[in-house]
Amino acid sequence: MKKKKVKSPWALAGFPLYIIGFSLLLAGSAPEWLETVSKIMIVLGVILLIIAGIDLKKRKESVQA
Repeated sequence: MKKKKVKSPWALAGFPLYIIGFSLLLAGSAPEWLETVSKIMIVLGVILLIIAGIDLKKRKESVQA
């Protein structure tokens, strides 16, 4: 029997946000305000990925029960 994959919408939002923020930070010649925005995007992406991990753990436990 095939197991159903459990996907988290938090990860679908957090990962691209983290990647875009990180790439903007690596741009080098970006203005200061853009560096600040990219740091905020990285922090928000990490927070969403942490929420995704917690949510995924809860969903797996509920599927097993």
